[in-house]
Amino acid sequence: MTARQTRRPDAYPYPSDVHHTVGALAGLLEQFPQVLHQFAAGLNAISPEHLAVLEDPPLPLDRRAEVAREFGETIAALGEAVTHLRLAQQAASRLVYIGPVAGL
Repeated sequence: MTARQTRRPDAYPYPSDVHHTVGALAGLLEQFPQVLHQFAAGLNAISPEHLAVLEDPPLPLDRRAEVAREFGETIAALGEAVTHLRLAQQAASRLVYIGPVAGL
């Protein structure tokens, strides 16, 4: 489905459509922690003598630690979001469509 389709109230005519879309979204979010870990590794790979901040204090390493803390908070929030999306996906999987089938 395209973004334009999902704006319509009838974009998901069958519960299985919701189940599959929510599963895909959860799968996407499950990949984000790895991306954030890679960002952090890249930032940590920069030598401290090549870092500066626009204001002193804080020190560059303090600012880098702040970024890491925020990444950690983001990873935790993503984990919680994925948990809820998977629960929604499971709930949608128990819905069964009994109406007319489109195109028949």
